[in-house]
Amino acid sequence: MKKIFITIILAIGAVSANAQFLFRISGNQLKEPSYILGTIHTLPGSLLDSIPEYLEAEAKCRQLYAEYDVSNQQAMNQALTAGQQAATLPDGKTIFDVMSKEQIDLLDARFKETFQVNFTDSMMKNIWNYQPFVLNTTFSLAITMQEMQKHPELAMSSLPVDLVCINRATERGMTIGHLDEIQSEDSLKKMRDTMNGKIDVQIDSLINFLHEFEQRKQMLVNEIELVAISVKCWREADFDGFAASSIVIADVEKQPDIFKKRNEKWVPLMQAAMGNGSTMFVFGAGHLIGNQGVLQLLRNAGYDVEQIKNEGS
Repeated sequence: MKKIFITIILAIGAVSANAQFLFRISGNQLKEPSYILGTIHTLPGSLLDSIPEYLEAEAKCRQLYAEYDVSNQQAMNQALTAGQQAATLPDGKTIFDVMSKEQIDLLDARFKETFQVNFTDSMMKNIWNYQPFVLNTTFSLAITMQEMQKHPELAMSSLPVDLVCINRATERGMTIGHLDEIQSEDSLKKMRDTMNGKIDVQIDSLINFLHEFEQRKQMLVNEIELVAISVKCWREADFDGFAASSIVIADVEKQPDIFKKRNEKWVPLMQAAMGNGSTMFVFGAGHLIGNQGVLQLLRNAGYDVEQIKNEGS
């Protein structure tokens, strides 16, 4: 959940034009090349018009595949509603029903330290029915926002590049596909039921977070550094530097389910799409790196994959 919130808020507003992780896929009996745009998910989509290499590649494509169909507003709203339901405690309970006084006192102290308000004040009652994991996320979000102030190159901006790519492709009449499904209401209900059965585990996690507050804060600071490094590399079209960064590698290695398993699932879908015509694939740049990254998996399957750089790179 922490990762989701960090991804949502880190919109990058100060990235120069002519910057990209753009790759051409050819060979292996493809009749025409396809392309991959590796993104830092919330780079502003306004950059696309100033990247001639992307515009040229986009014009050649008849299809666009993204990680998710984030333009499907109905599915997104359904997922949001189900997610909000999954975040609340069952049976009308509040956090005071599931945590001891000692635990509440620790939560209250950290809350006051972070937000300058007592958690137990009646003005906070709207969040008392949240599950403990939401409080973990709340602290993480506050720390992240505070740390972002030290990075002027990170700022809230316009629509994210992934969504703008989808919107542009839709306007051009391109076929739109996706490599993963947005979580269904049923899957989110199962998640809610699972979380309801693990309230004690959530409480233990929250209390550990509060006891190890400074160490956890440093971990979040490192996450911001990861984004800053990624943006710098993207700005300079320095994919090799991005892929070799110890922080980036560590982030990929500690999330094997997010990267390795999804990459292995995506590549056959990409092969099928490319067989139907020139395709632009748009997804997070972390999925490109390493021996289990999409680039290497495509090369293992017999494709030629090369980065397209602008003349100044």
